[in-house]
Amino acid sequence: MTSLFKNILRASAIVPAMAICTPAFAADQWQVKTDDSDIEFAGTQLGADFEGEFNKFTAEISFSPDDLAGSKVSVLIDIASVNTENADRDSQIISADWFDVAQWPTAKFETKSFREIAPGQYEATADLTIRDVTKEVVLPFTLEIEGNEAEAEGTVTIKRTDFGVGQGQWSDTSQVGDDVTIRIDIDATRS
Repeated sequence: MTSLFKNILRASAIVPAMAICTPAFAADQWQVKTDDSDIEFAGTQLGADFEGEFNKFTAEISFSPDDLAGSKVSVLIDIASVNTENADRDSQIISADWFDVAQWPTAKFETKSFREIAPGQYEATADLTIRDVTKEVVLPFTLEIEGNEAEAEGTVTIKRTDFGVGQGQWSDTSQVGDDVTIRIDIDATRS
């Protein structure tokens, strides 16, 4: 057998092998509709419930139910855009004792993996970074995709003190509760 013929046989064997290794699906790119999307939170202060939201955030979303392994989401939240409808509380939240936006102006949510738990229901395992402290969180969420439109809704509860949010006297959880519930409602368009 000539060496040219052997090389052709080798090449013809490589092509099908490469096809097997190449994923059949690629995660879709999505553009967040910021006017229709929310990142909200709820906590307690002096025993009373309060809620707030972050008005500014950016997100890079690459997601497909058919390619969870190739899906990835990264969200950057502008902490100074906080709004709890209480100016005094908002100014405290961005202060050095709380989020310290002068030093850490953003919080980051970056997925590590996705898992389908039921049709239209998923869990995202992600790294959440606040005040330069990174902790793993698991965010369960529902997802509806209709054509090129998608809506995801999810809720996760974290402990603020795990991230150093609330320094000094504010580390006492009797005044401001430790549990903070974060809720996302994201509308996006396939790009």
